[in-house]
Amino acid sequence: MSRECEKSKSANMRKPLTLPQPGEIWELSPQIRYYGDFQPNNQHKLYSNEAQSFLQTKTPSRYVMIVTEPDAEIVSVMVLSGETNFISDVDLLIPADISGLTQDLLAETWHVQPMLINNLLQSVGKRLSRDIYDILLTIGDYFHGLVNQPPETNTIEKLGLNLGINQALKAPKISLFHEREEAWSDVLTIPVAAYHTYIKSVNFASQILNEQLQLEQELAEFEFSHNIFTDLLSTSWNHTYTILSRWTQSIFDAEWQAVSTLPNLVNTYGGAQPIATRSFTSPNVPSKPDEIAATIQELSSTTDELQRQYAAKRLGEIAVGNSEAIQALVNLLRSTSDDELLWIAVESLRKIDPENPAAGVKRMKLIDLGMEIAGEAVALAVGFLQKIDGDVSVLLQVYSTGNNDYLPPDLKLRLQDNSGNIWREVIARRADICIQLKFSGEIGEKFSVQIGLGNTNFSENFVI
Repeated sequence: MSRECEKSKSANMRKPLTLPQPGEIWELSPQIRYYGDFQPNNQHKLYSNEAQSFLQTKTPSRYVMIVTEPDAEIVSVMVLSGETNFISDVDLLIPADISGLTQDLLAETWHVQPMLINNLLQSVGKRLSRDIYDILLTIGDYFHGLVNQPPETNTIEKLGLNLGINQALKAPKISLFHEREEAWSDVLTIPVAAYHTYIKSVNFASQILNEQLQLEQELAEFEFSHNIFTDLLSTSWNHTYTILSRWTQSIFDAEWQAVSTLPNLVNTYGGAQPIATRSFTSPNVPSKPDEIAATIQELSSTTDELQRQYAAKRLGEIAVGNSEAIQALVNLLRSTSDDELLWIAVESLRKIDPENPAAGVKRMKLIDLGMEIAGEAVALAVGFLQKIDGDVSVLLQVYSTGNNDYLPPDLKLRLQDNSGNIWREVIARRADICIQLKFSGEIGEKFSVQIGLGNTNFSENFVI
């Protein structure tokens, strides 16, 4: 993303005087602002009736609780409502003496949305305590199936929050209230969608130029092998696609196995380099509450990406089964759009809570060329995870699975589009047990993975 282009286009956009912080309550502006040239002439065609009423200032002021620190121009928020007669087990009442406002508010724990920070008007009331913030997010995570247990009722009530009975959500009035609130949240989501469209248009020309330069360089360096792969692609795209989105519904071919079913396999999501290094399973390290708490604090407070990566990785080593560490990693996965940090967090979450659904999906298959490449058995692993910006992060890995711990030198992993263009390539060196690539794509986007050594090649086609 070209930050210079983005800043020049958005220089006239009004921003809050201070950046919003997690746990703060902010009032929303009814004057929606957009990026670029997007200015809807007929808003009634885009927005629901509930959203239009708010934009026309026909309804009372609306508020949100900040969930994450801003990422670029976007922040995640929990929707709050002044309609306090719809209290339920997922719509909790925040009394005025806790929020510092002149009215009680209903926290819709199930209703977290991204929004542009430019459409926040002002910070109001008091910043909610960390305990209240964590409780609200945990209740929402339980509703969406991200955690196994909800907070205890007495724990919620001790914090001064009020909640309804578990059956309240089934009441028709509560369901109707949720439908209205989802419709109202158009005021949050439509400007975000317009922002993503604007960013893609700003970067389109430079992206095409960079890809052309990269392709020219690769064609010069790998002309012979490129011709081999291109010939293979001319027929391979007529073959069946593996549809990744179906994996989330447990729909996959039998050849795509769970990681744990393949023998002699090192289970790692890799580090900061595109080529993995040797890994091993260390003895269980006893949990250290003080170190865990300090690492969680570092993960949420620092803006240095390398420090955040270290903190996320460290939690996977010291916090097995720790509920606060699990929640911190889940929060990170739903707030970061950085592929490197995302997959480090996934690796750590799988270590300390292996069945957590927030860690996305990962499957593996043995290569189908006589089960071997040049006498060396290898496996292709594919992991993917939905990102907060709407894209999908994909991880590709190739492992040695035979008696030899290392991949054969010069084995290549290539990522290509459905036109045969090479996006990226990584080549195994001596003593590499794994090579990998990470990238982001859109739902429905097609790509091809190729693995080659000498004149032996394997190709697999995917749809995100």
